[in-house]
Amino acid sequence: MGNTPIVYVNDTRKMMAILASSFYNHPSEDLTVIGVTGTNGKTTVTYLIDAICKAVDKKTGLVGTIEMHIDDEILPTINTTPDNLTMQRSMRKMVEKGVEVCSMEVSSHSLVQGRTWGIDMDVAVITNLTHEHLDFHKTMEEYSLAKELLFTHLGNSWKNGKGKIAVLNKDDQTFERYSQVTPAEVISYSLKDATADFFAENITFNQNGTHFDLIVAGKVYPVEIKLIGEYNVSNALAALAAAYASGISLEAASKAIGELQLVEGRLEPVSKTDGYSVYIDYAHSPDGLEKVLDALQPITSGRVINVMGCQGSRDMEKRPIMGRIASDHADYVVYTTDSPEMEPQEEIIKMVLSDVQKDNYTYIEDRREAIFHAVQIAEPGDSVVITGRGHETFYNVGKTPVMFLDREVAEEAIEHRNTLEQKTD
Repeated sequence: MGNTPIVYVNDTRKMMAILASSFYNHPSEDLTVIGVTGTNGKTTVTYLIDAICKAVDKKTGLVGTIEMHIDDEILPTINTTPDNLTMQRSMRKMVEKGVEVCSMEVSSHSLVQGRTWGIDMDVAVITNLTHEHLDFHKTMEEYSLAKELLFTHLGNSWKNGKGKIAVLNKDDQTFERYSQVTPAEVISYSLKDATADFFAENITFNQNGTHFDLIVAGKVYPVEIKLIGEYNVSNALAALAAAYASGISLEAASKAIGELQLVEGRLEPVSKTDGYSVYIDYAHSPDGLEKVLDALQPITSGRVINVMGCQGSRDMEKRPIMGRIASDHADYVVYTTDSPEMEPQEEIIKMVLSDVQKDNYTYIEDRREAIFHAVQIAEPGDSVVITGRGHETFYNVGKTPVMFLDREVAEEAIEHRNTLEQKTD
């Protein structure tokens, strides 16, 4: 080693965060950073915030599960929230390209592992906290404490002359505790409690989107979004509150939010259907699956058909819960494979089916065959929703990656059905 200096530290991850921020000259201080955490809805909320900011002519950055945006540049991501070095380097690039607002998904894993250390956030948002990631956090209490870190880390300091703001969901179990532990100003939102700072009423929706009235301080702002379902109204409220907290007027935000067409893999419609609908959705938690199926029921005149499975080597406790939810909330279920990893698929499906009480299902192990079957049996007025993987491009069988994009397979299945029907005409 010669004369190379060596510095010993107690926590190398924390020191890496400090060094990375310093090396890139603390880029988050030159950005408005909005961090969004929660079990479900993180991606949708960040995309809604991004759409609002773009519509009012702000340059934006976005970091999340699907990809990273640095103004008009799109980059792949490996984790929902990248490591400290990647984040600081990316934020410096955002600053250099004139980005003003960065919306980022903040996973519970990243909070526990310190991947957000060194990022000076302006606004922190919680969507919800439901059963997920217990293979990592072990208990719901530990999971909640992990999410809580985002709000305690806001601190009580000001940034660029403005105080920090926590946007909290008054309909969620976390509201009371998080509002107490954060030193930041709290903005609440709700679908149920009219005393919340941001409240939605007169909600109506159809296959083309959702309308609601946003109520803030007694004033009404009509809102139209192209997303389906009541849970997306909650996501929209979170995004509107975050946009307002970052300095965008409610008049502008309530109009701009409708600019977002869709989010990849989030109740994403698949084209080329005739009389029936096919959707792709990332829902891979009990709450996420239930909300998606319930959102489709009111806009479906026929049956809701769900293609779903559960991953291997992950939270086993949720498998029977999700199996039961699919059967109870869909009219028909095609259970199948979803990235078994190192587990035998037969053991996974046994757990998925262990609490199913109805006989409204079939099991087709091959995911491609399962999707083709669901599309083939769809009748006019039916909705087919393929859940669990959304935007993901591959899954693992053992240590072998299998390239597989649900949307592409669904399009092939629709095309195959169309071809068969043309031959019989």
